[in-house]
Amino acid sequence: MVKHIVMWKVKEHEVHGSKEEVMQKIKEGLEGLKGQIEGLEEIEVGINFNLAEAAYDVVLNSILTSKAALEAYQNHPKHLEVANGLVRQVATSRVVVDYEV
Repeated sequence: MVKHIVMWKVKEHEVHGSKEEVMQKIKEGLEGLKGQIEGLEEIEVGINFNLAEAAYDVVLNSILTSKAALEAYQNHPKHLEVANGLVRQVATSRVVVDYEV
């Protein structure tokens, strides 16, 4: 099993809306991938409430069956639709950790 954790800082966007709307759209878009991509066992997206400067706005916590499943997920058209159509347009910063459990 592989844990894939990503955090983003996001901004308001003229098409996608206020920062709050952007965060909710990311949550809905990514969590909507559950059951859509083989090897994606669990996916959860959290919206931060911590106001510290160091805090990130959105976190993705997912579990995949293997490293190969992670690679397939990252290249899957449904994931790319959310990533390219929303997340990459609004993210100002991104950090990621992938590890085996």
